[in-house]
Amino acid sequence: MAPVLAVVLNAPAAVPVAGAALPLSFLIAFLAAALVGNTVVQFARELPSAGSFYTFNSQGLGPAAGFFTGWLFWIGYAVLAPGLFTSFGAFVHDYLLSTFHLDVAWWWLSLAAMTVVFGLSLRSIKASANLDLTMLVIEVLIFLVLSVLAIATARSGNTGAVFLVSSSPQGFTGVGLGVVFGLLSFIGFDAAATLGEETRNPRRSIPIAVMAALGAVGVFYEVMMYAVTAGYRLNDPVHMQQFLHDENPFVTLGQQVAPWLLQPIELAAIGGIFSCFLALHSTTVRVMFSMGRDRVLPASLGKVHTRWYSPYRAIIAQTCFTVAVGLGVGNWLGPEATGTYAFTGAIGTVAIVIVYMLSNIAHIRYFWRVPKRSIVAHVIAPALSVVCLAYPLYSIAAPGQVFPYNLVPIVVLCWSAAGAVLYFYYRAKSPGKIAAIGSFVSDAESIPQQADAASARIADEKSGPSLERKVGK
Repeated sequence: MAPVLAVVLNAPAAVPVAGAALPLSFLIAFLAAALVGNTVVQFARELPSAGSFYTFNSQGLGPAAGFFTGWLFWIGYAVLAPGLFTSFGAFVHDYLLSTFHLDVAWWWLSLAAMTVVFGLSLRSIKASANLDLTMLVIEVLIFLVLSVLAIATARSGNTGAVFLVSSSPQGFTGVGLGVVFGLLSFIGFDAAATLGEETRNPRRSIPIAVMAALGAVGVFYEVMMYAVTAGYRLNDPVHMQQFLHDENPFVTLGQQVAPWLLQPIELAAIGGIFSCFLALHSTTVRVMFSMGRDRVLPASLGKVHTRWYSPYRAIIAQTCFTVAVGLGVGNWLGPEATGTYAFTGAIGTVAIVIVYMLSNIAHIRYFWRVPKRSIVAHVIAPALSVVCLAYPLYSIAAPGQVFPYNLVPIVVLCWSAAGAVLYFYYRAKSPGKIAAIGSFVSDAESIPQQADAASARIADEKSGPSLERKVGK
């Protein structure tokens, strides 16, 4: 999730619509994410797999739903990477210019970050995760200090009205659009589920990781969103206008309440963007790997490196996609948070919210057949999650959105239509591929064992026209 990135990029993107009700939008997003988290936990205990929702929905709703889940989940994650690619370059450019008076083009800086991300992800998930977690602790501590100082000095900015819909200039619609950016901040909480084949005892470890991440980061978000709303005094129209024209609101807030903390804040913001970029890239390529292994995407994407056991061809493909889209959209809409990142983030959020909704429906259907099902955990919670997710989805899909957000539903619909064409082609020409979607589930105890299993499966698939269903118990 890289929570500092969500604070630095998603708060400024949400304030124009949510206004001073920013903490309310993030609180609703927290509750919605927690309900989805329950679905991930319940499925991860039964179906540990690199495919995550792709596997879950295939098992709960059938191969067709699995295919479209993978199709949407893939683009939902993949399209977020170009926004992080451009934002990193923009932030580092501004930092170098203000601190050292060096004017380096943003895209050179973005390409440098992409090179590092590529190398780390190629070396295996362990190297990436260790770096990410180290950076995370430092960044969160710095921003928590900032939040405490901002709240302590806010005076008239401290008010409970920030949890009322009336604090948003656009009422319910504004709060709903704010929830979209809140959900964007939580996207990635399920990333641990994609490591179900690279984790020891995944049926226990994955649920703990998912819920611990959700709880800790959800509380952090609420503290930070209240801190920026109170510290910047967004309940005052004059200060609200200043915020809307501020390129780096948290840097400004740091200058006001703790000038001595300014350099750490800027460096933590840059580190937060990079760590999220790295984590997102690692997650996306594993979804691509799972789909490639099922031969829904090109089978070569399902190959693993002989030494590091990382899905190296998926890593190369995602890197090329990120650079091409990032450079193109970055030059079109700009590399800042309110440019490429906000646009690609909205697209990714809509696609992933649809996946979350499908997963909740799959959750109910899958566990309905299980004798030990819980009415609360397996029926009521996922049903409530669908209702909660429908609210922000409608807010961004409703007619009358400003440019470029009016293009978001069109992009998602076009991608879905392309998926439909591919699905019916496979169903007519290669029904074995459809039948085997999301069937790979493993309790592999080590990365090498899993890699060998994946390679063996690819070899098996090439030996005949149909695919054998493989579900390890």
